[in-house]
Amino acid sequence: MARTSEGGPFVKRLDARGETHLPLLTEGVARRMRAGMVTLGPGEECGRHCTEDYEELLTILEGRGEAELEGYGALALEAGQVAYIPPETFHNVHNRGDGALRYVYVVAPSS
Repeated sequence: MARTSEGGPFVKRLDARGETHLPLLTEGVARRMRAGMVTLGPGEECGRHCTEDYEELLTILEGRGEAELEGYGALALEAGQVAYIPPETFHNVHNRGDGALRYVYVVAPSS
C-alpha cells in the first residue's frame, strides 16, 4: 500500500542502501511517534544521547551489541530481541560483533 496522504497509512521497505540511519516515521507522517533504522559497523556506536521526555524501544534485527544506559548499566543486545529505554535516560548503542548491528528504534513522548 502506498501512502495516500500526510499522516495516512503506508508500507516502507527496510532498505538502508549503505546508510547509517534510515528515517521511518518523521514529523508530518506520524502524530507523535518517531522511528528509524540504524546500521552500525563493527566497533561503531550511535553516540551518547538522552531520550529526554521520550521512551524508546529498540528492535534488534541483525548482529549483536550493547546498550549502555546511564544509571542502569549495560544491556547485551542480539538479533531477535527488543530493549526498552526509559525517558530521561542518557544512553549509547555499541556494535560488539564482527558484522553489522542493525536495529529499528521507535520513540514516543512519555506524557
